[in-house]
Amino acid sequence: MKSLVLITSHFPFGTGESFIGQEIKYLSRNFEKIILISQDISGEKTRETPENVTVYRYNTSTSFKGFLLLPFLFFINSGNITDILKGEIEFRLGIKDKLTIKKFFFLFRKVMKSVQLKEFIINKLQREKIEKSVVIYSYWLKTGAHAIAMLDYPESIKIARGHGSDIYEEKTEAGYLPLLKFCATKLDAIFFISNDGRQYFREKTEIESPYFFVSYLGIQRSNIEASEPVRSDKYVIVSCSNMISLKRINLIIESLELIRTEREIQWYHFGDGVLRNEIETLAKKRLGQLNNISYNFMGQYPNNELLKFYSKNRVDLFLNTSFTEGVPVSIMEAQSFGIPVIATDTGGVKELVTEGTGSLLPVDFTPADLAKLIERYSVLEEEEVNKIRVNSFHNWNSNFNASSNYEDFIMQLNSIFALSKDRIHQ
Repeated sequence: MKSLVLITSHFPFGTGESFIGQEIKYLSRNFEKIILISQDISGEKTRETPENVTVYRYNTSTSFKGFLLLPFLFFINSGNITDILKGEIEFRLGIKDKLTIKKFFFLFRKVMKSVQLKEFIINKLQREKIEKSVVIYSYWLKTGAHAIAMLDYPESIKIARGHGSDIYEEKTEAGYLPLLKFCATKLDAIFFISNDGRQYFREKTEIESPYFFVSYLGIQRSNIEASEPVRSDKYVIVSCSNMISLKRINLIIESLELIRTEREIQWYHFGDGVLRNEIETLAKKRLGQLNNISYNFMGQYPNNELLKFYSKNRVDLFLNTSFTEGVPVSIMEAQSFGIPVIATDTGGVKELVTEGTGSLLPVDFTPADLAKLIERYSVLEEEEVNKIRVNSFHNWNSNFNASSNYEDFIMQLNSIFALSKDRIHQ
């Protein structure tokens, strides 16, 4: 059987990438051995991995020894590095996006980081005595994907996933994501978590490829006991995200402040982050004196515990106010419990929040816009609410159920791998 190299940003450490926990169970059944390379060196291990997974931690910061080796790495890879830089410059000129000096240095740094990671991957493959028949898989279309795109290993295929922050470059802080076209031409396949992401990538790179797939993520709730959730007298709203600026949790607070309804509202936010103190201060200032609004910041919540919360408590509405997204797993989780959703129309969210399952807001919505929607949902007749809840659950079960989605993904992987081996032996 073949082996797999999986490159993550955090998993199984820290709290990021909770959604990988579902996928790796399916991967472990299909591969004899998995080498997992996590780019998190400080977080505690918070997730278990299957027995056939060997975990290595990769430090993305260059050590003093690594810094001394950089000239040597550049020398032995100089031809490849030059071609990559030249190709990126030509691509950017072709799409009338000439690289500034700042962007060029950003590009050069990314290329060198990718070279370092490539050498680390080779070292671990050799250490594990894996000489061929390997799938090399970067979970993000970032440095991991750049590194494996540079790699040439016997009888291997190189793939990556494309999400949101790694493909929609206009929405990034730098306004630039290097090596998109390089990945498009050097990887054997790219699996996008939304059709919107795939279409954007096609238009950006000006490449049409039969190996650009849409492969939705999925969640599974089979381990959660089915029970009738307890219904509160209050109208229960939930949001779930990291407390960072692009999630715009402040807009939820500002919207709740404007709501004028006889129903009492209870808002729970699940998630933590660098803006927690700032957000809690804003909530106390805007909502603390209101009799009709109460709120709880639940902090970082284990994924399984969040699903138990949904199973035991009737949640009336789920909110997502992000500036940018791929296809949020948090919305899939809410829909798996039949919860109506209001979310911003960004990235692939419209593939989740479809007609009859909730409502989409423009990215530049105002707090008043969201407040009006919440008010409208809070006074719907129970018959109408139940229709939305059924539609929401059906959308998850049909399109974002982990069992079917990850089995389909692995079937595609096996097909690509088989075709690759056929080409090698012809």
